[in-house]
Amino acid sequence: MAQQKEGSSVDRPGEYFNGFAGYLKGSGRAEKMYKGDQFVQTETARDIFNSLFFLTTYGLEKQDDPAITSYWASKGLKKEIYDIQDSSRMWSVFTPNGYYENYGDGHKFPLVFCLHGNNNNILLAETYGFAELGGKEGFITVVPWADNEDIILDEVPRILNILREKGYPIDETRIYASGFSKGGAATMQVGINYPDLFAAIAPGGANPASEVGENDETLKAMGPNMGFTAEQFKNAAKYKMPVMFFGGTCDNMPLSANAANWIKISGAVAPDVTKETVANITAHSGYGVERMTGLQFNLDQMEIKANDDTYYYTGSYYNEDDVCTFRVVAVEGVPHWLVKSEAAEVWKFLSQFARNKETGKLLYTN
Repeated sequence: MAQQKEGSSVDRPGEYFNGFAGYLKGSGRAEKMYKGDQFVQTETARDIFNSLFFLTTYGLEKQDDPAITSYWASKGLKKEIYDIQDSSRMWSVFTPNGYYENYGDGHKFPLVFCLHGNNNNILLAETYGFAELGGKEGFITVVPWADNEDIILDEVPRILNILREKGYPIDETRIYASGFSKGGAATMQVGINYPDLFAAIAPGGANPASEVGENDETLKAMGPNMGFTAEQFKNAAKYKMPVMFFGGTCDNMPLSANAANWIKISGAVAPDVTKETVANITAHSGYGVERMTGLQFNLDQMEIKANDDTYYYTGSYYNEDDVCTFRVVAVEGVPHWLVKSEAAEVWKFLSQFARNKETGKLLYTN
């Protein structure tokens, strides 16, 4: 579980942050022994609060404030918001500053679609860590208004077309998607439907979507991004889509048996995954990575490392070319909220891949 550091109290005034502290205290899954009072005193919680305080203080109507421009410039980024008049279609884009000076005239940037969670918005998604990381690592971050799952499939190509028309320097072979909670579900949605577009995806804070029948009533009840047909999974698997699931051990970890279909999509070689194997591994495995993720791994496929004030439990499966194309990262003690350092883990995975736009073939870039 996340460890409390001495003197690390969260010291942000105001009703909003008192309310958010209350949310974090109660946002873990009760059966997973989440200790919210301890979590809100950690450096991880402080970092979340500080980001939220700055980026939400100004609101959408004040995003041209010099303080906002200066903040993102200090992160090496230029921020722009489009379609701000339409609350269901607005989106923001973060481009590394000075790309002509620092990268050269013909340089093209990878692009990450960052999809926000339910009841979040594009400002909250800015605090997920991807935009800031793009300034350091040199990639463009696009944050669509993803609250309406019915339009996300339209938004991805619409936004890409606008970016192309405006001449944004996009590396078309390196387009990725990641999101959290409902945005994690939306990440699966765009990945399944556009497997030829994305080089890799990383859903966070969401359980793997299940397989359902063509006319299954549960599909309609769950929404279009929570279940997919066997044909959709089969088609996506043709493209060998790398997939990384991530989240907290007091949230969506361990994964459900639905992970089996996503392992197939990635082209990775792995043991069978069933409800029985997940339950048995979670309850009885002698290895922390297996207990935290619910999946079985070889010793050389597991890693535990300290990150911020907690621990990351990582399990990896490899394809026939010995490339890791399926990864799961469980963050100990973390509730239903994305921690900034998770973005760095996601990027480390995503950035290894590209996709040939003519053949659709997956390419390994490292």
